[in-house]
Amino acid sequence: MDDVHARRLRLRAQRLEPRWDGGGASLARAVCGLQAQDPRAALLSVRVRTAGLTAAGVEAEPGLVRTWAWRGTLHLLAAEDLAWVHALVAPAALRGAGARWRGLGLDAAIYERARAAIGAALAEEGPLSRAQLRRRLAAAGVDASGQRLPHLVRRAALEGLLAARLDDTYAALAPPSPPPRELALAQLARRYLAAYGPAEPRDLAAWSGLPAADVRGAWRQVEAELIEVTIGGRRAWRLGPGPPAEPAAAAPVVRLLPGFDTSLLGHHIRALAVAAEHARRVRPGGGWLHPVLLVDGRAAGTWSLRRRRDGVAIAVTPFAALPDAAGPGLEAEAQDVGRFLGCGARLAVG
Repeated sequence: MDDVHARRLRLRAQRLEPRWDGGGASLARAVCGLQAQDPRAALLSVRVRTAGLTAAGVEAEPGLVRTWAWRGTLHLLAAEDLAWVHALVAPAALRGAGARWRGLGLDAAIYERARAAIGAALAEEGPLSRAQLRRRLAAAGVDASGQRLPHLVRRAALEGLLAARLDDTYAALAPPSPPPRELALAQLARRYLAAYGPAEPRDLAAWSGLPAADVRGAWRQVEAELIEVTIGGRRAWRLGPGPPAEPAAAAPVVRLLPGFDTSLLGHHIRALAVAAEHARRVRPGGGWLHPVLLVDGRAAGTWSLRRRRDGVAIAVTPFAALPDAAGPGLEAEAQDVGRFLGCGARLAVG
């Protein structure tokens, strides 16, 4: 399989081309979650994969939740996926936090008091901010100062009792019933490959953050369903039989990916999407991942968004001169960012 074909398959798997015809929750389910450490970037990750949605509409979707998931980071997930995702990520995440909990003076008795207080406050008063939760915990006799509150909230979230919202408040959830771990691992492998294939086991390990034994167990359960391909001399797999290959689009597929977009986090080697000479401009270090201009599945530059009184200013910095044919698509993308945010947009390419 040549690189162009592989990039087209990954664009389709990520719902970047064609765009997803549905809401934010169904999209999150289709791509196995969207990175959401930065709520504004998470909204733009929904925007770039859908048509017609607005930021306000996505924020209000009841079936879309923000919680800790893959690699121990915040993701947007479909509420119906919480049970199997947390069945895989929560045990290790909670074990790994043990030393930090002891350092903060948190123990099982304190957590049980905090858990009851958080549950009661959210049930009685609806979504609450971090400051409001801290006050409710203090009233219940729980010291939630400093880093104690984030750790208490994270544990409650990993148990499925609450979720962060895109407006930085927390809402109550009905605790899910976790499936057997083997079923959750099979679900993971199928859903990951549907969203990131063609891929290999090391890609799944890098993206999920799960132990190697779990990744091997997940992969084994779907091996009979996979088709092997070779990309750049490396073996990779996709779910079979899959749809037939689509012809290349008449015009370049241009997308403005936000910072930390999940499509650039899904593989341990990113050379297919980002040329080696541009890797540091996309991912400079320190866990940072810049917003990227994507042309036919290949990083062609970076971009930034700045709020103005009359809308948003979008500044694109290409790595090299863009093909003339990409111009209309880039302008359409910039205008769609403004539409999604409910304002005008001005594009500058420099």
